[in-house]
Amino acid sequence: MYLGRWWRVPIRAHALFVAVAVFVLYLSSNVAPQDGIGVGCLAVALLFASVLAHELGHCFAAVRAGALPDPIVIGPLGGLGQGELPREPQAEWVKALGGPLVNLAVILVLFPILLTSGSWASLTDLLNPLHPVQLTEGALWLVTVKLTFWINWLLLSANLLPAFPFDGARAVRSLLWPAMDFRGATQVAVRASKLTALGLCILAWLLHEQRSAADLPTWVPLLLVAAFVYFHAQHEAARIEDNEWSEELFNYDFSQGYTSLEQTLDAPRRPGHALRRWIESRREQRERRRQSLEQDEERQVDTILIRLHESGMDGLSAKERALLNRVSARYRNRQRS
Repeated sequence: MYLGRWWRVPIRAHALFVAVAVFVLYLSSNVAPQDGIGVGCLAVALLFASVLAHELGHCFAAVRAGALPDPIVIGPLGGLGQGELPREPQAEWVKALGGPLVNLAVILVLFPILLTSGSWASLTDLLNPLHPVQLTEGALWLVTVKLTFWINWLLLSANLLPAFPFDGARAVRSLLWPAMDFRGATQVAVRASKLTALGLCILAWLLHEQRSAADLPTWVPLLLVAAFVYFHAQHEAARIEDNEWSEELFNYDFSQGYTSLEQTLDAPRRPGHALRRWIESRREQRERRRQSLEQDEERQVDTILIRLHESGMDGLSAKERALLNRVSARYRNRQRS
């Protein structure tokens, strides 16, 4: 669902977010029929705002690292957009932590408010990401603060999991990247994702064995998240394999002519070649869009450099200085490669 462009960044809502929103409204109407719909709408709005703030944190971190921000796709536990592969581990590390730091900042701001409005025991009850206690009890402002605190705590906890598509897996990959190549670090992160999915399944089974008939089935979302993580890990592994195949094609030595390349392309395709062609077309579209934006920024740099020569750095706006830093970082990356 296209929601427009904010600060030149396209924003869309994923179908999974819409499905979760409908489920939250259905659940809230059954739990509290009197004001449940109102609380459900408030929860959905706060979830959307929290995920959007999380993704804007990624965009800000990407710009600070000298990269272009990816289009934002709002999902139930974070962004679901297919971002560009970064060129260096430090850039991925900074970008991966940008979103969770925003959620952490919201938690730290709301923590003293909740502490002064209630007891320490009621605050610790909100730290259960699966079954918070007394979440919708109290005045409207207090319910809003509780929901915002719990939603951001849930987003922070989920995105610190070392599993794709969450930020924890990208942070793990960026830490392992200097010690091994990008492909090796991604393979380790994929294995960690599958182990995390297995751990979530075991936790869901334990919760199913221990719950009483009156409890909400908290093990169901755990199983859904486990399946979500597993298939995203499979997709990330296929994406890296496809990216490696593309690099081999573009680095092909044509000194012996096109015969061997034609034989390679005419060979029987592996299963899933239609998916790879679709992924490749999407990658080409993103690459063209990225090149267009970079060329536009480089044209603006000429004007900025003239103003820099005339009036110095103080004569530039914050936006112009940020643009100059991005282009400079881009030139440094090109020189390294």
